[in-house]
Parts: sequence; C-alpha cells; structure tokens
Amino acid sequence: MDIKDAETILDHTKNQTRILDIGSGAGLPGIIIAINQPWSQVVMSEKSKKKAYFIKKTIKALGLKNAEVIDTAITPLTKNLELFDTITARALAPSNTIVKMSIQLLTPNGIFLLMKGKKETTTNEVKDLDNTKYSYTIHPKRLPKTQRHILEIKKK
Repeated sequence: MDIKDAETILDHTKNQTRILDIGSGAGLPGIIIAINQPWSQVVMSEKSKKKAYFIKKTIKALGLKNAEVIDTAITPLTKNLELFDTITARALAPSNTIVKMSIQLLTPNGIFLLMKGKKETTTNEVKDLDNTKYSYTIHPKRLPKTQRHILEIKKK
C-alpha cells in the first residue's frame, strides 16, 4: 500500500472523531488519517509487537498528538476500549469477520470503512453480511495501478 492508496479513505473519515484502525500493520491508513485530520482521535490496533513498536516510533517522530497504537488483537471479547464512530481495516480479513470481531466497539450510529480491492471480491464478501442487521455501500476509488473500493457498512 502506498500513501495515495491510503489517502482514498480520507473522503469518508473527515466527519469522524474516534477512529479504530484494526490490524494496522505499518500504520496505514491510521497514520495518514491522523496526519490529515488533527480533530480525529485515531487508535491503531496491531497485535505484532514489532509492527506496533514501529508505529509508536513513527507517531513520536511525526509528533502526532491524536494517534496511538495498542499492541493487541481485536476479538469479539475485546471490551476494554472506548467506543468508536468509525472502524477501519485493510487486508485483514473478510468483511463479515471484521464486523463480528469488532461490532461491540462501534457506537450505535458508527460505520465500518473497509479498504477492499477488486469490486467482484467485495461484492462477494457482502453476501455474507446479515442484511437484516447491516446496510452497505461500495465506493470505487481511482488509482493508477490498484483496484480499490471502500466498503461502508452501517447498522440498520
């Protein structure tokens, strides 16, 4: 993932104040959101201690006061965090899995913004969502070398 790719999510996060980026890896898109949205509090979850350490060092080097990393995995049992109005993830797991592992951390009117690749794959993934509980929108993004879609999921 490059910076331009990570920036595709910004159109969808600008009105969000508490954002959780699950499986943040090298800190993308969480760090990009924190840099571009100083009014948002961005928490990045990364279970790899090595990757979490890298993110911590990057946050410190950039002087980001609105970003933090927790070196723990998010599971359906994770309840010791504040609620978030947005949960993001990229290349972590199928959409349904991400929703199941983190729904308890989403505010009642919150949204999932999942960074997905090909439209066909994204369309197949949403078939596994419980459409009695969730609605979704697929937002295509234009990038020169990558297919990117932002999957927005809301509680009904």
